[in-house]
Amino acid sequence: MDKAEWVGWAAVAVLFATMAAQAWKEWRDRVKHGVSRWFFVGQATASLLFIAYSAMVGNRIFVVGNALVLAAALAGGGILAWNRAKR
Repeated sequence: MDKAEWVGWAAVAVLFATMAAQAWKEWRDRVKHGVSRWFFVGQATASLLFIAYSAMVGNRIFVVGNALVLAAALAGGGILAWNRAKR
């Protein structure tokens, strides 16, 4: 693996950790306000488009990275919806 791939994988790790931490905070604190559901809709849509683009150009780092970000966005959106429904 060359240096550019290491940088790419590091970026994936940081981005996924950031999204996962946000989803965990919402779950832990039972957040009902503050984050728009459109944030998660937009993030999921962008991730799907980036996955398609990355697959088309053959960049596995971004396919995996955006798949993880998509999973975090779906989890965060689901947690927000769950918390709002419970109020």
